[in-house]
Amino acid sequence: MKKYTLALAMIALLPIVSAGAYEYSQPQGEYNSARPVMKNNAYKKATAKRRAGGYKNIINNNFYYAQPAQYYTQGIDNGNNTGRDFADYYRGKRNDTNPYVYEEKQASQTTNSYSSQERKYFLAHPFFQPLKGHVGSVTDVSYARNNFDFDLLNGRTLNLDRASSSYKQATPVGIVGITGKEETSMFAVKEDLSFGLTDRVALVLMAQYDKTDVTFKDWSGGEPSDTYSKSGLNLFGVGVQSRLVDNDDWIVMAEAFFQHQKDTTNTFMGEVKAGYKVYRTTIYGVGRISYTDLIKGDTYGAYVENPSGDWLMLSYKTDTKSVFQGEGGLGAFAVLGKYFTLNTELTYGYYDWHDQLNIKGALGFQPADHFALNLYASTVLYDSAKGKNRRYMNYDVNPTAFPEVETSPGHYDEVFTDSHLLYTEGDYNIKNYNEWKAGVQVILYF
Repeated sequence: MKKYTLALAMIALLPIVSAGAYEYSQPQGEYNSARPVMKNNAYKKATAKRRAGGYKNIINNNFYYAQPAQYYTQGIDNGNNTGRDFADYYRGKRNDTNPYVYEEKQASQTTNSYSSQERKYFLAHPFFQPLKGHVGSVTDVSYARNNFDFDLLNGRTLNLDRASSSYKQATPVGIVGITGKEETSMFAVKEDLSFGLTDRVALVLMAQYDKTDVTFKDWSGGEPSDTYSKSGLNLFGVGVQSRLVDNDDWIVMAEAFFQHQKDTTNTFMGEVKAGYKVYRTTIYGVGRISYTDLIKGDTYGAYVENPSGDWLMLSYKTDTKSVFQGEGGLGAFAVLGKYFTLNTELTYGYYDWHDQLNIKGALGFQPADHFALNLYASTVLYDSAKGKNRRYMNYDVNPTAFPEVETSPGHYDEVFTDSHLLYTEGDYNIKNYNEWKAGVQVILYF
């Protein structure tokens, strides 16, 4: 007999970790902490001059600065900025080696004043990555579900009871005509820890606890539902992130990961994201690929067993030792205000045995520099699984119903009635396919 592997295609290629962080400074007049040392007519004149010059978002090392354009060009940059003196940025300290901390000149001949802008490192950004010496933590609590109705089309039964008089005999392929519904749900808690090795490279470690329930129900013959549950600390992984480009207009990140699912699979994953910065919004494209090696067996799909030893599998793919998947999409990340962000992503993926169009949305809330919540949900808009025929397998211990064969025109008799072990396989048809996921990420940055 073959060994079978339970693999959930619904979560195989979902994002591994929130990658990348952003700092954002609000434009003058909104959430701006810049304040003059003294209030006078000269300061009002300086303000009017800035309005005439306009504003320019300045981005360096993944940090946003909304600064007056003319002050950026008035010789403050001496070419020695390294983009690392973040402590000075937060204190508002004048630093002549930094072109993005600007000086506000007063009309008074005796008094100069300096101001700083409020800056925020947005942790829910899809390009989140800790800087050198910093640690990022993403705790992801999620619930996912997929389901589909199916028809068992045909079946061929083999007698595996050695004590039976018809041992190793098989029935011919016949029409089954049974319908039912499959439902898989997963509750998961995933922890990703990222460590900034440099400002552009981070190491990522991950682990996941999950509980999966697979149910076959709504049988046309009125049979009771069967549910199979599995839980535990089942996923471990390691990977690297690298922010390859980060300038005034573009940001590019590459990621590579290895994941081990306990007693099930080993997976290698790669991802590239490229974003274009437009004021408060980053519009980006993403591409992901994964290669999975099945540790046990050569089949994967939805699987249910019960204590009696009976089991039923609705396979997605048979006679394979590996699974290849690819995904591409477009997304946008926008800063809505001082505390809120919005992220949307539309992806189309090839998932080995079916294709899928998926949409995801996320609302971020960050009340402090080092803490954020990110609420997200995704759902399927289109799935090619509908209408596909796949293989099913049924292992029946101490059967109470037996296959029937036509012994004469219009007359059917039961066979293998003395058997205590039957194995049936055949084709089933997927009538529809639905899938969704929702969760919350708790993000910390130290």
